[in-house]
Amino acid sequence: MTAPPEGRPGPLEPTRPAEDASVPGTAVTLTWLWLFALAWLGFWLLVMLPSQVMLAQLARDVDPGRKVRLASVFQGVLLVTIVVAVPLVGFLCDRTRLAWGRRRVWALAGFALAALAFALVGQVDSVPVVCTLLVLVAIGQASVLVALSAMIADQVPVNQRGRASAAFGVPQVIALAGGMALVTEVIDDVPTAWWVIALIAVVCGLPFLLGVGEPAPLPGGTPAGSLLHNLTPPRPRRAPDYYWAMSTRVLINAGNLVGTAYLLYYVEDALHRPDPETAALTLTLVYLAFCVVATYAAGLVADRTLRRKPLVVVSAVLQTAAALSLALSPTWQAALLAAALLGVGYGAFLSVDQVLTTDVLPDERTRARDLGLVNAAQNLPIAPVVGFTVLTLTNENYRALYAVSALIMLLGAWSVTRIRSVS
Repeated sequence: MTAPPEGRPGPLEPTRPAEDASVPGTAVTLTWLWLFALAWLGFWLLVMLPSQVMLAQLARDVDPGRKVRLASVFQGVLLVTIVVAVPLVGFLCDRTRLAWGRRRVWALAGFALAALAFALVGQVDSVPVVCTLLVLVAIGQASVLVALSAMIADQVPVNQRGRASAAFGVPQVIALAGGMALVTEVIDDVPTAWWVIALIAVVCGLPFLLGVGEPAPLPGGTPAGSLLHNLTPPRPRRAPDYYWAMSTRVLINAGNLVGTAYLLYYVEDALHRPDPETAALTLTLVYLAFCVVATYAAGLVADRTLRRKPLVVVSAVLQTAAALSLALSPTWQAALLAAALLGVGYGAFLSVDQVLTTDVLPDERTRARDLGLVNAAQNLPIAPVVGFTVLTLTNENYRALYAVSALIMLLGAWSVTRIRSVS
């Protein structure tokens, strides 16, 4: 990869002519990409760790006999709140006009709210209070997600979006690996883990949000119409590719989360490992090592070829194979193989999915709203509902759970083939 010239962290030199004024034609610097990635690292610490391990730990501490039910409830509260909050925040973000930066103000406010509530979650053992705090965490997460996602469409030219998507995806992997090691191996106290992660997340977000300038919105770019009009999604007939891209993201992320959200319980109850938290961490580190390499490599391929769909199909097939290996052979060796396959598959997906979604946005005036709707749909509580239903109906049969996970991701591979405007 040829790095953009160093200098002040902002748009610097022209790349290729943009097709229209709404498509950025000026390259972002390497500094911009690194600080952008650091901000995403802070965001992913607040998002990935609860869904992967911290809510499972918390539920087990609050009520060991109902750990599966409580973990599903906690995840459901987070996801439902994000589904509701993201479109509204996106609408407000698109209409914000501040000289200091319309996206940055929402990202900063989101980090502050999410981190404060996050730090408090681990300090209480009342289920209603935990759920209330998780609502606040989710609203803050929604603000950060909407603002940072819109910055790709606002500031990054088409032939750098693979790298920008890698800056979005690789920190997700690092957050999960480093965060899990921290909260399972270094910090053995649940309350401490929650406030430490909250503090690290804020520190990661500040350099980009306080140190990088944001271009002014295009003249005439303010959405017109009422609140109801602007919260109404684009018509499917007018933007079919947008909805197929949304379906792809929803299905592949849901299939992945169906399996990974219950990984701690899988190694404990199905593999019967003597130290389940260390075993889960080992699988996660294998997964993440492959994921980092695949995310970076696929991002370069996406930028050089400008082909998105084949990479998404391959990524979904690899993740399907990983889930099937866990369903068909619940052994430690199969779990290690599955972790590697899942890492390659999800890494490739992370590097291309954000680019694919950005490329099919129907209106430059409503980028935050439209990206917000995709991100909201991605957070529909499919995984906790499916996980709870399957494990309840099958008497906690994790092989059945991973078979369902594989099926969901196969549907995601099919949906991306329906997109017509992106190769």
